[in-house]
Amino acid sequence: MTKKLTKQQRKFANEFIKTNNAYQSAINAGYSKAYAKNAGKKLLENGGIQSYINKKVGKVEESESNEADEVLRNIYRIGAGKEIERQYVNIDNLKKEALDNDKSLNARLEYMEDKTVIGPASFKEQVSAAELWFRLHGDFKNDSEEIEKQKVRKLKAEADISEYKAKVMTDATNLEDKTVIVSDLPDE
Repeated sequence: MTKKLTKQQRKFANEFIKTNNAYQSAINAGYSKAYAKNAGKKLLENGGIQSYINKKVGKVEESESNEADEVLRNIYRIGAGKEIERQYVNIDNLKKEALDNDKSLNARLEYMEDKTVIGPASFKEQVSAAELWFRLHGDFKNDSEEIEKQKVRKLKAEADISEYKAKVMTDATNLEDKTVIVSDLPDE
């Protein structure tokens, strides 16, 4: 069972979460500079402070994880062609023009209308979402294995050509009577 934290210990823990600096966190929490010098070890080994920090971090991780899960669910739903809810604003440009660019709230309410539509995403969005879903799983590659090998081969060849050009240029600067014409070298 952990002991309840004092107000000063709780302030230290919150400061430490923000800064990850035990000395400065102890000073900000109101501890003396002399105490703060050893505060990192003493305060951070306190089971109650450790528990408090872990609980705070856990809440954030859980919240972020839930948000990430919701994003993944939406990507999956869009890619699978399932119904999704979309909200957008429909603007009637004829009414807007008729109001002679009146920027007041009442005028905007005349030509703007909030719309909610439930249905599958467009085909293009479905393909993009499905592609993203498969990429996240590592199941989707744009190129075949043979194309990947050819790309690597091309990169190696370009590197060899660059090295050769650099060697020829270096050799040319070491020779006094020989002229090397760079334009005769192969292009990259």
